[in-house]
Amino acid sequence: MNNRRQIAITRLWNKLVMVYMENEKIYDVLAGEDDRDFPPGKSPEQSLEESRKETLDVGDIYVGRVQNIVQNINAAFVEVKKGVICYLPLSECQGRKIKCGDERVVQVKKAAVKTKQPVATIFPELAGRFCVVSTKTSEKGISKKIREEEKRGQLHELLAEFAGEEYGVLLRTNAAAAEPGEILGECRTLLEQMHRYMESGQYKTCFSLLRKEDSFYLKYIQGCSMEELERIITDRQEIYEELSEIYGDKAVFYQDEEYPLDKLLGLTAKLEKAFEKRVWLKSGGYLVIEPTEALTVIDVNTGKAVAGKRNQETTFFKMNCEAAEEAARQIRMRNLSGIILIDFIDMKQKNHQKELMKLLGEELKKDKTQTALVDITKLGLVELTRMKKNKPLWEALKRDEIFKENT
Repeated sequence: MNNRRQIAITRLWNKLVMVYMENEKIYDVLAGEDDRDFPPGKSPEQSLEESRKETLDVGDIYVGRVQNIVQNINAAFVEVKKGVICYLPLSECQGRKIKCGDERVVQVKKAAVKTKQPVATIFPELAGRFCVVSTKTSEKGISKKIREEEKRGQLHELLAEFAGEEYGVLLRTNAAAAEPGEILGECRTLLEQMHRYMESGQYKTCFSLLRKEDSFYLKYIQGCSMEELERIITDRQEIYEELSEIYGDKAVFYQDEEYPLDKLLGLTAKLEKAFEKRVWLKSGGYLVIEPTEALTVIDVNTGKAVAGKRNQETTFFKMNCEAAEEAARQIRMRNLSGIILIDFIDMKQKNHQKELMKLLGEELKKDKTQTALVDITKLGLVELTRMKKNKPLWEALKRDEIFKENT
């Protein structure tokens, strides 16, 4: 199982959990609704579907009503369900006039985090396996990750069909390996859906749910390269059937009561470590990860790794490189967001500092969540920011007691 890129979906801590793994290490974790108890006479699939309809998920599209506008924070507050209020930044409304009482089509852009309300946008978008359709722009483009000029030229030719379309179309990385018919088919379908949502939203009653976003695991998988992904393994029959229809042989059903999927992949044991404050490195050093209300601090410590070493500068550089890779993984796995400061071990050579920053930048680019490497502060701390989209891991898995014990 070494060197395997895979996605596993199972139940842990009474939550439906999806993990993305490389080389048996966990990089991304997403959690869904509790599926322990099913009402009499209803299947798990029916119960989960009804439960999903009751929740507010990132990507849901509603007809909402503007309840209040607060000028000093340049924001509006939009009620999308009875008693459920979303924060709408006016700075992102591109000059569109917003006033109290307005009923508008809005999409949930970010989940509620701690005491902060969910964030909404008046510019919905739809994401598929090969493209993203956006109402915010009319531009047509291709993912920057597709670098081959010949392939980009072929994809630009496909986009020519939508030149007169009022909504924007962005071809995702997966489009590079897809057949032209598949790409065009998905683009047409998503554009048709978007027009329907935006037009019907003008006549629907307030709080109408125009579109329920796909399950969290489907959204994640859609953004993965199927060529690089070896398998999607699950022990949930209904999920396997859903995935096999879309991804064929990539979907694998695992069933062994004596040796469950959790134990096979060591998921619980690996995730338990993600709630700990200290993370050990192979070199003997370790990271200390301290989340606070304002920011997260990651401190790199030498531990016993420098004992007996003559060339400390080289040792520090190698340890910092290992720490950079591990810090980037921990940020993804724990779903840390906002301002993050990393205190690496001090190095004297400028070229070592540059190489370290380059390595960290490359690791952060692998993250599906938008992450920006800012700079090194005057105090020598590396500053980066990561978009807030979902709850941190400890909160998503309801492991509050573990988090408190380790902080």
